Amino acid sequence: MDIKQLRSFVHIAELGSLSRAAERLNLSQPALSRQLNLLEEALDTKLLERTGRGVKLTEAGQMLAERARVILGDLARLEADLSARRSQVTGHVHVGVPPSAGIVITGALVEALRDRFPDLNISIAEDLTGDVQEGLLSGRLDIGILHDGMISRSLHAEPLWREDLYLISHPSRVGEQETDIAFEDVLSLPLIMPTNKHGLRAKMQEAAFRAGRPLTPVVEADALRVLVDLVHRDLGHTVLPRSSLVMELSTGRLRARRIVSPELSRKVMLSWLHDRPLSTGGKAVIDTLRELAGTMPMAAEL
Repeated sequence: MDIKQLRSFVHIAELGSLSRAAERLNLSQPALSRQLNLLEEALDTKLLERTGRGVKLTEAGQMLAERARVILGDLARLEADLSARRSQVTGHVHVGVPPSAGIVITGALVEALRDRFPDLNISIAEDLTGDVQEGLLSGRLDIGILHDGMISRSLHAEPLWREDLYLISHPSRVGEQETDIAFEDVLSLPLIMPTNKHGLRAKMQEAAFRAGRPLTPVVEADALRVLVDLVHRDLGHTVLPRSSLVMELSTGRLRARRIVSPELSRKVMLSWLHDRPLSTGGKAVIDTLRELAGTMPMAAEL
């Protein structure tokens, strides 16, 4: 039994599918199956049962998955502590951010890192929350910013700040004195929303379910600029934090009404793999993000 086999098994256990785990790990399915067979042989026990929908953990498999997460987490912390003994902050760190958070923090993050750690190289990838999470799980990204919700158990996640959500509309659709709108009324409007891959859609669907109402967007779009352009063309309304649209709102190009009854908000989360040790550069990026989170002018306190 080795660490690579344990890591692979944890991903299989989480996804319930050899093919999906192989895709996440950038392995062929036969190669992943060989790792699983070697692990079962080493432990002399069956860990998985195949079903029509994928694989299911045996009782021994459930025990191993729980213990493996602890072992991998301890190993990652040990490797990170040893790495931290190196004082010079160098290397290359890959960071993934969703568009709304990227607008708020990317510029300040890069500016601070270039000032403090000139020998550190950083790559910023802007993508949907689902894609950022997959990038972390596959190892393509070192650090990611996500939104609270369906975050993998393989990821560490800590809150940075809270974003209140607003209905974004064409100015002609909003009265001069209107600042709030009830969620029930939001659901009755033609909505332009991201697809199910996006954390914001999941947040809206959850709120609609609790209200006993369907969420039926008239248009789906996964790019922030497309959502904004469609609303500007008066083709519908969308839901976003105000921080995503500082320029559009300040110039009156769009109008924002706070969603109430109930109020809607989401947490912006800092995330990385439990079982992947952070380099000294990665720790520097995380410390900088934590520091900057407290200075976000349009972000609400947790």
